[in-house]
Amino acid sequence: MYQSVTLFLAAVLLFPALLLGQNSTSDFNTFFDTFKTAVAQKNTVTLTKLMASRFDFMHAVNVPRADVFEGLDSDSGQQWTNLQQAVKNTPVIHNGNGPYKSSRVLQCVPNQPIYQCLVVFDKDSQNRWRWKAMVMPSR
Repeated sequence: MYQSVTLFLAAVLLFPALLLGQNSTSDFNTFFDTFKTAVAQKNTVTLTKLMASRFDFMHAVNVPRADVFEGLDSDSGQQWTNLQQAVKNTPVIHNGNGPYKSSRVLQCVPNQPIYQCLVVFDKDSQNRWRWKAMVMPSR
């Protein structure tokens, strides 16, 4: 009797947590699909809406959005190509330390071997997924 009550209570308590996890994954998948399409089309209007209010780009923090798109366009659009290649992959949870710990990240191509390249996604204060950064931290 106690065992069945315990199992029932465990199921009742865990079910909402499982649904929350699915919603989070579903929310991210919807966000990421929109992001991938915008990147493929170089749709700066949509990308601007998907960006975090404070955006890190290359080696700088809190970069104005116009500067980000200018940076993507520079060198014959090299970083656009880099971003378009990166979104063909599946984001993973970043296990490193620092400001992007536990964020979802994509690997991109660094411009020098001493760097790594990360496209970073995280939730904002309203629990919405945002494109937070495209950075090249030192290895």
